[in-house]
Amino acid sequence: MPRPTAYAMCGLAFSGKSTVARRLAAALDLALISLDAINDERGFDGGGVIDDSEWERTSHLAMDRLARALAAGRSALVDDTFAMRFLRDRARRVAEAHDARFVLIHVETPIETIQARRRRNDETRARMAITDAVFDDHVARFEPPGPDEPVLRIASEADLAALIAAERAAR
Repeated sequence: MPRPTAYAMCGLAFSGKSTVARRLAAALDLALISLDAINDERGFDGGGVIDDSEWERTSHLAMDRLARALAAGRSALVDDTFAMRFLRDRARRVAEAHDARFVLIHVETPIETIQARRRRNDETRARMAITDAVFDDHVARFEPPGPDEPVLRIASEADLAALIAAERAAR
């Protein structure tokens, strides 16, 4: 049986992480673990202010789900911003504890595109909105992957297609 992989999405809110995550999960038959979905289950509106301690609880719930998938031999993708290094390190440690590969995927989207998506969403309400204060705090606190973190960068459809092809070939 091939070694499972833990994929972790990383990027600013509205960068397209969830869209990429759904496409990767479908293409690679991955368990999809969404922190937004966990917050919904817990009765929280992720677009508003959620205390850091509650985000921490949601993160631990996601890591428990990741651990269960990997223990069962199933590859999984965690859809979160992984905005802080310690969160990415946490996911990496879960992968290591289950002898799984760890793949960090950073969705890189220009801030202008992100802001345009937020404005469009304010009109369409296609997904949960994020208040300006919460978004500004998110951007200020975001720690992009450092040079010592192996990361796959997605900035275009071609990048995503190449990632899918490479991961299929690695199986």
